[in-house]
Amino acid sequence: MKIFYRFTCAIFKAYFRIFYRHKVYGQKHVISGKAIIAPNHTSFLDPPLIAISWPEEVSFLARKTLFSSSLFASLIHRLNAYPVSGTAQDLSSFKLISQLLQENKKVVIFPEGVRSLDGNISSIKSGVGMLAMRNQCPIIPVYIHGCYEIWNRTRRFPKLFGKTACVFGSPVDWKQFNHLEKKKAQEMIGENVRSAIQGLKAWYEAGAIGSPP
Repeated sequence: MKIFYRFTCAIFKAYFRIFYRHKVYGQKHVISGKAIIAPNHTSFLDPPLIAISWPEEVSFLARKTLFSSSLFASLIHRLNAYPVSGTAQDLSSFKLISQLLQENKKVVIFPEGVRSLDGNISSIKSGVGMLAMRNQCPIIPVYIHGCYEIWNRTRRFPKLFGKTACVFGSPVDWKQFNHLEKKKAQEMIGENVRSAIQGLKAWYEAGAIGSPP
């Protein structure tokens, strides 16, 4: 792990633990090799929360406009952020994600596409299934708790205190759907990812007893 990445994660980890009592569940689902990490998305806090919760370096997509300042661009690039002009559905973004996966990296993709307006888990875009099948990699569903209450789309600034959690679930294996017609397989992968995230949410809200599914 790069020194700057490790140092930045250490700062954010301390921040989340002190102010948000952050906890991580489902470490048994951590796998080696390339994979798509697919969390629900409600807040600007979601990317750093994933970075401090996953034990390896992860890569992110970031709006191209964030790279307009050379100093800030250098900073976030060292944190494994890569510029894209659209969503994961766009051809250029698709090629970039595929390149990162072929380099055996973990790539964080928010499969809903945008931050939730109400904190609920919305429909999953088909692109995540397409990427998994094209690059023959698993998808790790993730439930992020607490970030919506702390800093949702209606708040200008985050709350100073709260409670966050990151729950990693069992990987969704693209091979289980390989017998289906391509478009149907992509839809089924998306549905399974959404169902998995909802299951992790239910597990956490029921008391986080035992291991997450």
